[in-house]
Amino acid sequence: MSVMDPIDTSKRKPRRTQGTPAFTYRNRFAYAVLAAGTVLFGLWSLTPIQRYANEKLCKTLLTTSEEELDRRELFNFAAPRTGKFIREALEESEKQRTER
Repeated sequence: MSVMDPIDTSKRKPRRTQGTPAFTYRNRFAYAVLAAGTVLFGLWSLTPIQRYANEKLCKTLLTTSEEELDRRELFNFAAPRTGKFIREALEESEKQRTER
C-alpha cells in the first residue's frame, strides 16, 4: 500500500454494536438467560425442599429469643421520653407532693 491509497472502511470495527448482528445475538442471549432464570426460580419455589427451608427460616426469624426480649427492654428503658410521658410524671409527682 502506498501512502496515498484510500483507507478500506469495510475492515473497520464498528464504534457501536447497535445495528450489528452481535447486538441482536447479545440481546437474544440476555433474554434467554432471564427467561431460564425465571423458570428455574419458579420451579425451585414449588419444590418441597424449598417450602421446608422457608418454613424453618420463618420460624427462626419470627420467634424471639430471651436475649432478644431483654435487648428490646433495655432499649425501651434507655429510650428518650416523650413530652406526654414527662407531663404525666410531673403531674404524678405533684399529686404525690400534695397528698403528703
